[in-house]
Parts: sequence; structure tokens; C-alpha cells
Amino acid sequence: MKKDFYDQPLFTISNYFIAYFLNSIYFSLCNILLIFFFLLIEISSDNFSLFSLFVALIPLGPALGSLYCTMGKVVREKELFSSSYYWKSYKNNFISFLKIWMFFLSVIYILLFDFMYFYLNSPQTQLYWIFMILTVLFALLGTYAFSINSRFRITFKNLIILSISCMFKNFGTSILKFVIMGIIYYLCKNLSIGFLLFIPGAICMLFYYYDKAILDKIEKTYISSSSY
Repeated sequence: MKKDFYDQPLFTISNYFIAYFLNSIYFSLCNILLIFFFLLIEISSDNFSLFSLFVALIPLGPALGSLYCTMGKVVREKELFSSSYYWKSYKNNFISFLKIWMFFLSVIYILLFDFMYFYLNSPQTQLYWIFMILTVLFALLGTYAFSINSRFRITFKNLIILSISCMFKNFGTSILKFVIMGIIYYLCKNLSIGFLLFIPGAICMLFYYYDKAILDKIEKTYISSSSY
């Protein structure tokens, strides 16, 4: 018996592509402020301000969290979700992801300031390497925190502790994420904003795919609360 048209691989692939495209657009809409900031920088580098960048980055957290929730559902259940799912996740988890994002954004900003200070004023001490390593570790930690928070309801303290445990216990996955982050950094320096808008969706799906086995283990071992 022939498969129904809607079960055909071509139809499924096209649906995934459309869903990926739409979610990338929704993600971009949530980050209009950041896009506007980068457009100003392209016009003139004199428009650059660390404070303005910090403010522009604030909406990125909840938008990224919603993207994690959406892509996580696709990876776990291999089903497509309507456009409303992204916005539902954004609304329901806004405060939760904003809290996590502000913590990581603030700490990473402080570490980068320290890195710049020692790199520019005391390069001979080599202390700037300490802050660079800490920045990378916190960025990696954030990927685990976002994955866990996109699936489970736990306190902020337990989320951080669990994320630290996952990061060091799954060293191979952490190395893979580090390599991908390096590639992202390279792409950000060499691609236009138009291309960069479609990278976060792929990254969230890839990171969640790496974390799926870890999250399943957490669900069986540690988590008793319901998932999102």
C-alpha cells in the first residue's frame, strides 16, 4: 500500500524546513533591538557601546529559551508544532529564561571586562587567560542550563548545580559544544546579519540533540516534576 501523501519524506522535509524558517523569523522578531544595534554598527563603528550592546542582548535570552523549547520538542517527539507553540513557550517561560539569561549575561560581561583590562594593561602577567577560560566555561554552562530549563521545572539554584554536574560529567559533549561555539564565533565575524538570523535555530536543535540522552537520564534519576 502506498503511503499517504502527508507521510511522504518530501512532504515531511518541506514541513521541517518551513517550521525551521518560521521559528527563525519569530526569533528575529524578538530580537529587533539587537538587529538594529548591529545595523548601526555596520553604518559606523562609532555607534558601538558596551552598555547599548548589553541592553540589546537582554531580549535574546527569552527568545533563545523559546527556541530551545520548540526545537527540543522536535528532537524529542519528532513532530512539527504550529506557529503558536513558539509564542506559547515564549510567554510561559519568559521570566524563567530571563532570570537565567541575566545571570549568565552579567557574569560573562564582568569576565570579559576583566579579560580586556588584563590583556590591555598587564599582558605580561598572562592573567587574562584565566578570565577567557572562565568566560568559555560559563558560556558552555549556559547551554546546559537552557536545555535543562526548556524541559524541566526546577529552582534556579538546582538548575545551576545540575548544569555544572552535566558539563563536567559529559566532557565529550562539552568539547563538541566548544568547537561549535568556535565555529559560531567565526561565522559571526564573516557572515552578514541576514545569514546569522538562521543560525540560532540550527544551534539550539544541535545542542539539544547532544543533550537529549543527558536530559533523559536527568528525568529518570533526579527530576520528579513534570516537563514543559
